[in-house]
Amino acid sequence: MAKYIIGYDLNDSMSQISYFELNTSVPETVASDAEEERLGIPTVLSKRKGVAQWEFGNAAIRAAQLGNATLVSQLMSFAAAGAKMDIEGEAYDATDLLILFVRRSLNLLSMVMSPSDVEYMIFTVASLEGKFVDIVEKIASGMPVPREKIIIQTYEESIYYYLLHQPEDLWERDVSVFDYSGPYLKAYELWMNRATEPVVAFVDRTDFNDIKMPKFMMKEEESMEKADRLDEMILQLAHDYFGGKRVGTVFLLGEGFEGSWCNKTLKFMCLGRRVFQGRNMYSKGACYCGKDKAQPCELNSEYVFLGPDKLKFNLGLNMVVAGQEEYIAIADAGENWYDSGVTYDFVLGNSRTVPLIMTPLDGKGAETIEVELSGLPDRPPKASRLRLTVSFESEQRMKIEVEDLGFGEFYPSTGRKWEKIIEFA
Repeated sequence: MAKYIIGYDLNDSMSQISYFELNTSVPETVASDAEEERLGIPTVLSKRKGVAQWEFGNAAIRAAQLGNATLVSQLMSFAAAGAKMDIEGEAYDATDLLILFVRRSLNLLSMVMSPSDVEYMIFTVASLEGKFVDIVEKIASGMPVPREKIIIQTYEESIYYYLLHQPEDLWERDVSVFDYSGPYLKAYELWMNRATEPVVAFVDRTDFNDIKMPKFMMKEEESMEKADRLDEMILQLAHDYFGGKRVGTVFLLGEGFEGSWCNKTLKFMCLGRRVFQGRNMYSKGACYCGKDKAQPCELNSEYVFLGPDKLKFNLGLNMVVAGQEEYIAIADAGENWYDSGVTYDFVLGNSRTVPLIMTPLDGKGAETIEVELSGLPDRPPKASRLRLTVSFESEQRMKIEVEDLGFGEFYPSTGRKWEKIIEFA
């Protein structure tokens, strides 16, 4: 049976869906029409007046333009605010509407696969700050795909995975991605620390909030003079941005770069750099991430991505298993903090502490974090069963909990718990 990967770029204005079958090499993108294939699926719904009939994307826009339906937009923004949306006098939860949009848009894949054929589904979003983690988590829980097969990541990580699966000569030097898909221009820079093993990759984001979409900068009145002025603004911005950087490849994303209004900027970017007009990078990068989860390749052991939402260290515990001491991994560097965390039951040996071994990825030596088990009853070695729970409240805050489970009828549990909070710089 064929297995598929889905990459879903969920954005407040335009969303995109890519997929591929695990035995193929290049993701494909789905859409309802040619415009959605080129630009993406508008993240909007419309409700037909008087009945519970919903459309999404360009079909929703057309229905609203005909006056037959009420258009609902900015779904992610309203969901992040925890808002209710008034539609024909009835209040709808914005997160529920966002889930409805995602489920309806995924129906575009119904002729290709069923939910049981999905090996991994990856949601990629511009930000996971604030309430966005909870929102995307609710969306993931509302999908017909099991939660354990759903991965959540940011655009930065999708860029990393997309480039990792391109010819290596494109990313042997730093790579810049300029996203002009709205509401303003953004730039991402992929760079690598090749002095470490594995090589650590980073993607830095820069927002140019003053550079709005061309139609707003030109105030809907396109003219050679206004286009030339905007071109000069972005040209100066590009000069400043590339200063001191060793960028070898540039990708230009979004409808803002369409047309011939930015010729000076493009000419400058092409000086000593390879420039590509791209699309669907985030959804396709998400697909490549899913492929690497399902079928790890050699590059995955040679390179690791560390974004702001990633753990920067490995965490483990030495346990006695079947009479032999083994290192048990608790959290791995490069994993999302919100996906990390474990619960282990184990038997305590001679110690009265639980020593966790933290090994940072920057090459510094390992550090031992000890949880003191003060108040634990005196028992013989290997006569105390403990439950260790490690969770993360952010990428900079880890919570360690240890609970005394006792040891059968001979040494009943005291119910005692110990907690330790570790904060990272």
